Amino acid sequence: MKKIPIQQESGFVLLTSLIMMLLLAILAVSMFNIAAKQHHTVAAMRDKQQAMTNAMSAEQFAEWWVLQGNGSANTGLCTSVATVATSMVCTNALTTPAALPWTALDTTGKSQLVGTPYVPPTTMMTVNTAGGANNIYADPGFYVLNLGTSPDGQGILYQINAYGFGGLPDSVSVVQSTYEVTSGIINRGGL
Repeated sequence: MKKIPIQQESGFVLLTSLIMMLLLAILAVSMFNIAAKQHHTVAAMRDKQQAMTNAMSAEQFAEWWVLQGNGSANTGLCTSVATVATSMVCTNALTTPAALPWTALDTTGKSQLVGTPYVPPTTMMTVNTAGGANNIYADPGFYVLNLGTSPDGQGILYQINAYGFGGLPDSVSVVQSTYEVTSGIINRGGL
């Protein structure tokens, strides 16, 4: 029988294996961080889109609401938060349009919340300040300002400011339109 000589091991394979495992661990942690950042980015984009959708919905409702003849019958000084049933076209301009809900000065010079919250009739969202899927931070709303007679004298101009929230308080969109209502417009019942 032939005798096999015993070789002394230097541990090179063990050292190489440990280095490879360390590199794989670093790669795995990096991939988890990238996935977490992508998830956060997607959530922020979803909130931004939800906020914009809610703001545009409130703006379209406000335009429809003015077109129904509410502009001339309910014009007044807006000094508080209204409901859709008690909402009016305001004669006082917004003092801080960046603040939501907007504020205006009342007759005593004190800043008050103004505007009309709007809940779409077929909304799938619920108001929850904790955020999360299918939640919005607050109801969308609008503020309608009477700008007076149009330059051509044929109608009345309205400035409509509307806002909408996503799931978080910092995911908010504001849209604004100038809307002219002239005589001879026939409402066919659509929004």
